[in-house]
Amino acid sequence: MSDKINVSVNGQSPNLTDFQNQLPPRQHAEFDNHLDVEQIKLMIYQLLSETNCNEDNRKRSKKQFADLRAKYIKNYEPLMMRYPALFNMAIENGQDFDLIQFEQMMNMISKVRQKQLSEENASQQFGEQMVNKFVKPNLQPK
Repeated sequence: MSDKINVSVNGQSPNLTDFQNQLPPRQHAEFDNHLDVEQIKLMIYQLLSETNCNEDNRKRSKKQFADLRAKYIKNYEPLMMRYPALFNMAIENGQDFDLIQFEQMMNMISKVRQKQLSEENASQQFGEQMVNKFVKPNLQPK
């Protein structure tokens, strides 16, 4: 297998099928599967609990997030590899992490996975909640 990927295809724009056989094998296919919603919640609550100490709060206040990530990445690798934005939010926000918003998001994900709600409807509902929380209060005249 070549180290380079050839993306020119008869002068046309390439697509994935044009060079998929040239892609290297994936190294962590086990992280392709989603975690159960309860597993995600447990990991987030554990991470928030573990990072709620003077040393970590000091690093957080100094914005030394790379140090915090390095400290916790091994124990929370499944979370970080599947949901890096969520992992980073917990690391960076600590006790300021919005648990109500997190629980609402997990509830929506659960409903989508159980086919009680479409992804489109869940996205719309969650978006409306965020507009009501962040946008509308700033539109009110003072």
